[in-house]
Amino acid sequence: MSRLLLSRALRAACAAVVLAAGPAAAADACATGADLVVAAADPAPVHDGDSTLLYPVVINTGDTATAVPFTLYVHLPPGVVGSGTSPGATCSTLPFGHTVACTVPAGLAPGAAVAAEVRISVASGMDPEVLDGDVEAELPGDPTPGNNISTFRITVI
Repeated sequence: MSRLLLSRALRAACAAVVLAAGPAAAADACATGADLVVAAADPAPVHDGDSTLLYPVVINTGDTATAVPFTLYVHLPPGVVGSGTSPGATCSTLPFGHTVACTVPAGLAPGAAVAAEVRISVASGMDPEVLDGDVEAELPGDPTPGNNISTFRITVI
């Protein structure tokens, strides 16, 4: 069963329980667990051969803390490499430098956020252009995985 179909089935079951048992049962019946949302604003424009900073953020909008570690990935386009740091995660650059992975330990509380600082470096000699990258969080069992990815743009000037 696809995640979308499973999510719809769970919401339908939740609605049925609420109708049958009343509002007092709603909180327990409709608990969704940890639900990650990812955001990344476009970094400042950068000259070829120079670097700029990206600040991706992951927020737990669910009703429970994350039960397992999860990974925040920053995927960079060709001609761009990165390195990252985060006070709430362990970051590393994957081979070839086009992906930065930050592993966040279990326990991100509801309403809490974790941010990373990713230095992105543009290759020397690149023509002025706009390049797309994305930030993605992977948490097993996330009830709404569609909001776990965000696109950002790197403007080479």
